[in-house]
Amino acid sequence: MNQKSVGGGLASGSIWSIVDNLAQQAISFVIFAVLARFLAPDAFGLLTVAHLFILFTRLVVFDAIAMPVIRAGLPDDRFYSWVFTCCALAGLLLAALMFFSAGLVSSLYRAPELKAVLQGMSLSVLFFGLMRAYEARLVRNMMFRQLAVRSIGSVMTGGVVGIALAAGGWGAMSLVVQQVAASGLALALVVAQSRWLPRIVFDRALNRKYWHDIRQVGLTGILNFANTNGDSLLVSVFLGPYATGLYNLAKRVTSAVYLVIASSMQKVALPVFSDAGSDLAAMGRGYLKILGITLFCVAPLLCFQAVLAEPLVAAVFGAKWLPAAPVVSALALLYLLSSIVHLNDYLFFAVGKNRLPVRLGIAQLILATALAVSCYRFGLLGMSLSFCGAYLLVFPLSQILLNRELGLNARQVWYALAPPLVGSTFLVLGLAAYAWLVPPGISNVTLVAGGVLIACLLYPFMVVVTGWQIRSVNASWHGLLLSAMRLGRAR
Repeated sequence: MNQKSVGGGLASGSIWSIVDNLAQQAISFVIFAVLARFLAPDAFGLLTVAHLFILFTRLVVFDAIAMPVIRAGLPDDRFYSWVFTCCALAGLLLAALMFFSAGLVSSLYRAPELKAVLQGMSLSVLFFGLMRAYEARLVRNMMFRQLAVRSIGSVMTGGVVGIALAAGGWGAMSLVVQQVAASGLALALVVAQSRWLPRIVFDRALNRKYWHDIRQVGLTGILNFANTNGDSLLVSVFLGPYATGLYNLAKRVTSAVYLVIASSMQKVALPVFSDAGSDLAAMGRGYLKILGITLFCVAPLLCFQAVLAEPLVAAVFGAKWLPAAPVVSALALLYLLSSIVHLNDYLFFAVGKNRLPVRLGIAQLILATALAVSCYRFGLLGMSLSFCGAYLLVFPLSQILLNRELGLNARQVWYALAPPLVGSTFLVLGLAAYAWLVPPGISNVTLVAGGVLIACLLYPFMVVVTGWQIRSVNASWHGLLLSAMRLGRAR
């Protein structure tokens, strides 16, 4: 395969990866919003508890076993069959564990209805185990279009089934059938697309050769699971399914903005940091560009959610979800900080400081757990604020260490952050005044629509005005914005 075809494959793969990510986020959110109209928070809380177990198995077990396929030089069908055998056996054992421990877990949660949910979702664990080798084979062969078609088709089909059952009064089991149908269809599609049937292969030599990699990826998966899903786990343990359902909604609303924009910014950041090489000054300039653009996109959306959380939740999901509105406001702050911290972690890896993000992540996890244990008595909002507090404590340390690595000073960072921060501050004040002045009786949809209009006019105006007033060492902020946009188009 020549260099040109490899480059074309990588470009096509990147496009399909972005399409896959954006489409899944959009479709999943629409399906979730429709289901929320039919189901109570308890139903989503029960599913979240079961989904946490599935996420743990995927990150810690299945991904760890499949990782050698991505790293191997020239994997053959026997090697893929070995991965399939290991994942299938692990999936079978974990599905059985989930099924037979469902009664014990439901008694610990004091939620008898959780038993049927866990037992039903155990099928998804098995399906994911059977699927993982096929996914690894498609990724290794850069067949991202097939993966995108598989993901979009299965999510849409499962969503239609779930909505139909929820409308028919199936309650939490409609969500179970939705998830099982989506994972089962995903398995069928990936098998059909691969046109490959594995054999059962046991190989002690391969077990010994890749055990170290499997263990390392598994340990990393545990840390990633704890950092991304530890908050939901703590809420479920201390506050039960109802509060978990409310927290899950708030998290999905706020994290959707972060996930879409952050993933896009990382794809832009990769060529910027690669071009900089070992030139720390160039890398610092690239970092400030990406940081400014990330906040420019993330900050207004999260500020809008924070200020108008109550009418937004009522308009989109229904009045029964209003207790989640204060949590949406709290998590908006968390994901605003998270967008900066994760970009900083990306830079630490780029400059060779691989252990720093891990240590900072462990510190943030310990702080979040300690604060949550102390604050759970104050309810869901108290726990949500405790998670924000952990990020507030870790963020300054992350920024100071990164500035030191790149040779940046506080003034340079301020030049990058000032326009979106000033614009967001005025946006928050403007939206708060608007919500206070709006006469009683106006519909939530109208209130949200008016807020959108204010945000579209006020935020860009304040960003441009602030950018005109601030000059950095090399260029104005709006100059950095324009150059970064030109870079994105060129790429």
